[in-house]
Amino acid sequence: MEPATAFVLDNDQAQRDDIRIRLSNCGVVPICFNDEWICLENIHYFRPAFAVLRPDSRETAIRFVNIAKAIRSTFPIIILSNQSEIESFVRNNWLVDLIFLRYPADEKDFQGVLALLAESKTNGGRPVLIAGSQESQRRIERLPLFGGSTEPVLIQGEPGVGKRLMAKAIHSCATDANRVPVFINDGDISGGWIHKTHQRIHSPSGAGGKILFTVIENIENLSIAQQAQLLLIMETPSANGKRNDARETVRLIALAETDLERSSREGRFRKDLYHRLSVLKMTLPPLRDRRDDVPVLADFFASQYSIRHSGAIFRLPEEVRTVLSNYDWPGNVSELKGSIKRALAGDAAHWAENLSTWCKNQIVTRSRQIGGSTMNLNDDVRRFLENNRDLPLKKAKQRYAMRVESRIMKAALFTTHGNCKKAAKLLNISYKSMLNKAKEYQLV
Repeated sequence: MEPATAFVLDNDQAQRDDIRIRLSNCGVVPICFNDEWICLENIHYFRPAFAVLRPDSRETAIRFVNIAKAIRSTFPIIILSNQSEIESFVRNNWLVDLIFLRYPADEKDFQGVLALLAESKTNGGRPVLIAGSQESQRRIERLPLFGGSTEPVLIQGEPGVGKRLMAKAIHSCATDANRVPVFINDGDISGGWIHKTHQRIHSPSGAGGKILFTVIENIENLSIAQQAQLLLIMETPSANGKRNDARETVRLIALAETDLERSSREGRFRKDLYHRLSVLKMTLPPLRDRRDDVPVLADFFASQYSIRHSGAIFRLPEEVRTVLSNYDWPGNVSELKGSIKRALAGDAAHWAENLSTWCKNQIVTRSRQIGGSTMNLNDDVRRFLENNRDLPLKKAKQRYAMRVESRIMKAALFTTHGNCKKAAKLLNISYKSMLNKAKEYQLV
């Protein structure tokens, strides 16, 4: 059997040589790099058995892992570090083919990690989840807890935030993850479906106590009568976390685009069903509220689709990443993903510039619409009120006015490339007022 080949990435020559010697003594053929993107490109072309990374920061570790997973989702990575925040990122990560080793380390430590790598299962069918913000990373860290439970899960969030992907991720952490989850839309829940599901729960099926994962999309659209029928199914023992060796257990994951708690208070959704569904609850914020996720998501999609369209990895220029982060992405992750995919498919040679220009045009257009009071603010106001429903009306009005003002000033600064004097002239206010407000909103 030929020895395994490993790619090593480390900016420090002495450390790189030490890692090379340690791996060679363990029977591994190491190929070393000091440039991140050259290393990633060669991972794509030469397909080594695994990679060894010694990152200088948590951000470097996250970026490398994300791009490597865009190349091959099951690619194993060993991360060497003595930084606690990097160790936390690796050890709390839900990917089983991501391993941490505290460095410096000797041959014995390397041998132990390589043995662990050989014994560990690959990521298999687990979807790759990308997170740049601390909040999103903490959310991903909770997935094994959600997947290991038999209780229902409620996932809430605007269209395009990734609710379906999160449902698949929860399912992949479950003991019966080899069974494909069933996705059903609210419009497909009929009396026939209720009856069939009820029979599966109550009749011996030979399933041996296995779990059938059912994901109900847009559950907020169910009628009150359908909600009552669904509640009856959930209250049966084999749909309530209690297994029967001869019967099938049905576990529900509900996806909602609205706040079900508020709907239950307003009488549009049954309170008892809401409390039953929300034993485990996850709310996915819109992309505009987690801007740290935008550049890492963009890097992932750019790498993934550039490999498909041109067979090479396209690196996003920093200017493009900044422009993407400044755009609000009303369609959330779905819009970001689709925009990068269309840009690559349309003009692979100039896709990054075209994508940057498109986002700039969107921001300028929205700035003009806000200034001309032609923008339909109904959805924006609704979301604002949902997030600030505990505030008195006067304070809510003040906070919303400040929010709109900061957006207008941000758009003006973006249009004038950060020039406060030109932005003040564009908004027809004094330079002093513009500068003071820009500082107040932390725009400069």
